[in-house]
Amino acid sequence: MFAVFDGMGGEACGEIASFVAASHSQLFARDKTEYEEYLYELSEMLNEKVCEETEARSLVLMGTTAAMVQFCGTDIYVLNAGDSRVYRLLKHELKQLSVDHIAIGYGGKAITKFLGLPGGDKLRPYIATGEYKAGDVYLLCSDGVTDMLTDEEILALIDNKKSPGESCRDLIAAAMANGGVDNATAILLRVKK
Repeated sequence: MFAVFDGMGGEACGEIASFVAASHSQLFARDKTEYEEYLYELSEMLNEKVCEETEARSLVLMGTTAAMVQFCGTDIYVLNAGDSRVYRLLKHELKQLSVDHIAIGYGGKAITKFLGLPGGDKLRPYIATGEYKAGDVYLLCSDGVTDMLTDEEILALIDNKKSPGESCRDLIAAAMANGGVDNATAILLRVKK
């Protein structure tokens, strides 16, 4: 499993929310056979942990987005909540696999699904499944990357012969050069045989 959690800057302690989600996702047992239900169960557990931390800190709201991929056999499972994204690069074509959970209004954009939804709100993140193959490239990134770069610019930076680490550094540098108004996080995965 690989994941990007982006603490919501408009809420108190977004960095704590993302840390809670990241650390608890590592601890969660991965011995499930029904991975779609496992991912729903995982997202519900992470949501509860962030809500518990919010209450422990006497805050009203604390949240983080999530973009996750789980590899199992020849299948890949994608989960997202919020505006952090998962892309697949295949044959020089970039396709967004995640769904943005945002509402655009006069005050800017508002995230409509995230880890940390309080009370009786049931978090149902977007989940998709498919098969992965050798040669596939997957990008998980925060909106600090996608708000600063177009899909065409992202494609140009990752569709090259550079290592995943170099490509990620190039993405972050380009996002910062284009304004860098938010934290930029990226994970690039290249599937080998």
